[in-house]
This record gives sequence, C-alpha cells and structure tokens, in this order.
Amino acid sequence: MDSIRLRLEKCATQFDLFRLLREITQLYGFDSFFVAGPGDDGSRTLTDMIIISSAQSNLIQRYDEIGLFEKSPLRHALSGIGVPFHCRLDIEFQGCSPQQLEALKAFREEFNLDSCFVTPVYHRDFGPGTVCFLGKRKPLGFADIADLALVSQLAHHKLRLVSAQPVTVDSPLTERERECLVWTSSGKTSVEIARILSLSEHTVNHYLNNAARKLNAVNRTQAVAFAIRHGFID
Repeated sequence: MDSIRLRLEKCATQFDLFRLLREITQLYGFDSFFVAGPGDDGSRTLTDMIIISSAQSNLIQRYDEIGLFEKSPLRHALSGIGVPFHCRLDIEFQGCSPQQLEALKAFREEFNLDSCFVTPVYHRDFGPGTVCFLGKRKPLGFADIADLALVSQLAHHKLRLVSAQPVTVDSPLTERERECLVWTSSGKTSVEIARILSLSEHTVNHYLNNAARKLNAVNRTQAVAFAIRHGFID
C-alpha cells in the first residue's frame, strides 16, 4: 500500500495515473475502472460525467442506453457523499421495468461483469466525484475495501491536480480538443483515447481534426508539436 501511495505522488500526468490505476484494477481482481465527476449543469448521463476510464468504449454508453443511471447507486455516489460500497449488478434495481431488467442482464453478459466497487470522493478544492472498479469477482474483504477506498481518494485528488494544469489564456482549443492532443502526445491511438475518455472513435477524430485545423497543422503529429511549442498542452 505504501508503494502505491508513493507512485501516486509521483504521477505527473493523466497518462501516469491511467497506467497506475489500470495496474491497481488488475491487482484487486477487477477488469476496468472509471473516474467520474458531477458533470456540467443538467448532465443526466454517466457518459457526460466520465473524466477518465479504462472500460470498453461502448460499456458506459450502453449502460446509459438501458436508462438505469438515475436509479443506480452511482447517481448518489457522484455527490461525493457516502461510504465505499460493493454493488451487485445481478440483483434487481428498485423501480426498474421488466424491459430494463432484461437489458441489464444482457449488459452483464455482454461485458462479463456482475459487480462494481464504488468510492464516493470529495475534495474541498475540486468538489465531488466517484471512483469505480468494474468486474466479475466476489465481494472485497474489509482490509481490501479500506485500501482501495484510500487509493480512490488519493487518485481522485491527484487526477484533479494534474488535470487542472493552467492552459494558455489565448489557446484556441476546447478542453476536449486539448485532452485528445495530450493523449496523442503520449502515443495513444484514436481507439485508445476513445476508450480512456469514454467517447466514440469518430468523436475523438473529430476533436483532433478540429485541433489540427485551428492550429493550421496538416496532421495530428504536427498539431501536437505546435500545441507543445506554444504552451497549449504540456
């Protein structure tokens, strides 16, 4: 646990945190993770609230399509209030229609998962959020719950810190365009960026093409170089 905390402290970019959280996910027997925030005013889907994710790109979107987000414990957890909990996805959610329950069953089978471990997180400077680990495993023991909850709190804080790096005031890039360029500079493909940011590959390419056009670059590689040189990304 001490070694994980030290590695978290040394993380300087979203990419560093992504790799470490992916290792932690596997260490505790889960398949994927995501970190989510409250989103913008009026956000009603989990897709809108994802900050970073290692889940399959269509997993979050499919969950939203089922229409269970408003009824799931995740909705409350995103307020940052509450205690960590292991949520079973193979039990009936209260208030769900028979069609939604059938869709949830198909969802579990498609993505081979039956549970998630959720930690509501809050920081006075960055607000509420949640860190969630997804997979197919037995409930965690008390010691693992304590460790993973602490890791989640620290990871959320660190992610907010590295994501809050100041952007040049006169940058023509939107936040999403900037994020896609940052991940491109780390060697990620559009498919990988889509998975990390829980977007479609088409949407990622759209952001990268927009960024290249705004920076008068002929391709994304040139756009990354221009953005770094002018301080639009680190």
